[in-house]
Amino acid sequence: MMFEFPKLVFLIVVFAAIWIVYRWVNGPRRELQRRRGARPPAIPAEDLVACGVCGAYVAAHAPGCVRSDCPRPR
Repeated sequence: MMFEFPKLVFLIVVFAAIWIVYRWVNGPRRELQRRRGARPPAIPAEDLVACGVCGAYVAAHAPGCVRSDCPRPR
């Protein structure tokens, strides 16, 4: 299948028009995000501490486990 020159030029013009419309539609949105310094929301995180008995890492404010020798309050 051979492409003729006019068909090739037509396809290039159509793809260029689609690209221009895409940029025109999405341009203001990208500009607003750039101005706002859009960053993904921060993920809330907690510090972990090692358990003195078993060595497992747990959240700093977590209650104690079911072990009888757990040093953390229940």
